[in-house]
Amino acid sequence: MGLNCTSCGYENDSTRVICHNCGKRLERGAQTPPPPTGYMHPTDVAKMKKPREPLASGRFFRNAVRLLVLAGLVGVAVFALLPPHDLPVAVAPDTALAKRLNSLVVTSAQAEGTRSFSVPAADINTWLVASVVLKPQGEGFVRLDPQRVYAVAGPGEVRVGLEIKLPAGWLLYLEGCYAPIAQGEGTSLSARSFSVGRLPLPSVSGKLVQRQFDRLFAALAGPLGELATASHIAITPETVTLRWSGQPR
Repeated sequence: MGLNCTSCGYENDSTRVICHNCGKRLERGAQTPPPPTGYMHPTDVAKMKKPREPLASGRFFRNAVRLLVLAGLVGVAVFALLPPHDLPVAVAPDTALAKRLNSLVVTSAQAEGTRSFSVPAADINTWLVASVVLKPQGEGFVRLDPQRVYAVAGPGEVRVGLEIKLPAGWLLYLEGCYAPIAQGEGTSLSARSFSVGRLPLPSVSGKLVQRQFDRLFAALAGPLGELATASHIAITPETVTLRWSGQPR
């Protein structure tokens, strides 16, 4: 393809620098070469392409995943707000009962030889209610207002629960399941699991509930501190048995 002279219009050979007709210097950058045969501009190609419609199966799969995630979140919220199945009824604080049990624990721990006694499991619940003073935490929308503490005895374990009133007026139940574990010459209550309402929590999330129970057990340090001196604690749904053996503590 030749070069047209911008001065006279003569078509020169592509290798020339000077116009063969008029002698003017040829300007190579001023000319725009014609597009090659069969060339189409990219914008024209894009216009000719038909957009690909998404497959119906793909839309169905995405919608199904969204519904499953939404249903899972709703289910978690519902189970978290439902009260436990065997939630004990609220009882009035019985300070006389709490004093008797505290005195019995202290006397048994300080006595020589073997001492043991059993109390109805329901009395443990009444004991906690009378022994723990609950205080609101936070303020405004994040204010947590504890209503009561309760205990539910089961086979070899006891569930300690905290009933909390949320700002919206809903009640939330945080529970920790504790089992007696031999520790040295005494026995300690070790946490097995945690839950919110009827929703069991994995170990990582359970740490959030554990913080609430750490505060609770700090309040229980006085009334329950002597229990750590017991050599053995047996828990059934009906009774709680404490036994001390050996030298008085």
